[in-house]
Amino acid sequence: MDYKYELVKTDEHLPIKLILHTSDKQLFIPRHWHENVEISYVLAGKIDQIYTDGREYTSRQGDIVLINSNSIHSFSVSMGKDRKAVTLFISYEFMKSIYPNYDQFVFDCVSINEKDPIRLAKFEKLRLLLDSIVTAYLTKKNDSLAHINLTGLSYQLAYFLIKNFKVTKRTSTRIKTNKYLERLTVITNYIKENYNQDLSIDLLSAKFNLSAEYFSRFFIKHLGMTVLNYIHTIRLEKSYPDLMNTDYPIIQIALKHGFPSEKSYTRVFKSIYHMTPNQYRKKHHSKNITMK
Repeated sequence: MDYKYELVKTDEHLPIKLILHTSDKQLFIPRHWHENVEISYVLAGKIDQIYTDGREYTSRQGDIVLINSNSIHSFSVSMGKDRKAVTLFISYEFMKSIYPNYDQFVFDCVSINEKDPIRLAKFEKLRLLLDSIVTAYLTKKNDSLAHINLTGLSYQLAYFLIKNFKVTKRTSTRIKTNKYLERLTVITNYIKENYNQDLSIDLLSAKFNLSAEYFSRFFIKHLGMTVLNYIHTIRLEKSYPDLMNTDYPIIQIALKHGFPSEKSYTRVFKSIYHMTPNQYRKKHHSKNITMK
């Protein structure tokens, strides 16, 4: 996953893409967005935190969280055994082609804490449909006609979502225009490319011809976090491979990836991983150390 607008390509000529997650390792995927519908479906274990459009969820076995097109979202999982989850992407172009009014609505499809008996029954049917898609997807190499089956299941999934979970779009909770999406993409691209430099609100706002006050408000409103916190998450993700796969001193890793000091790096690292970089390295250090 990237930290900005993400282009998710579907598989071959299928309108969907499926990723099966089985890692027991801790993982943090910073906030990003894309045009495709994304469905997170937990088969075993849990996802500690799913953030989407200002709300946070803990997703456990059987839970379904649908993330709408262009919705800002992130994921965080702690260490855990026997975790298994599915991420399913439905192509925006596919949804638009079969339902021209697609841009005028969103899906209200989160099973967590659902109490309504009618909606609970719908979620149970949705789970059965997702299970069928997962089975077909994972066995497609052994079936020369799998693409036909998966295409049919894709239409069934789109039909079921539109029929049962469609609601009128509330633009106030989402980025309202392409102008804002494009601006946010340019800004996050720049931050990603220059994350290890000395970035400040004044520098960034001047770069994009915005006042510092407006720049800060714009970022919080549309990404749900401060500019500084966003920069920190990128620096943290970029530093992780060096922490786990090299013997670099912590201070060297911190400075290499834009943190002003080891203390700053440690504070940000602990906020995500709940231990210091040195403690985390000792506990999970890769056996394949790269000496440089």
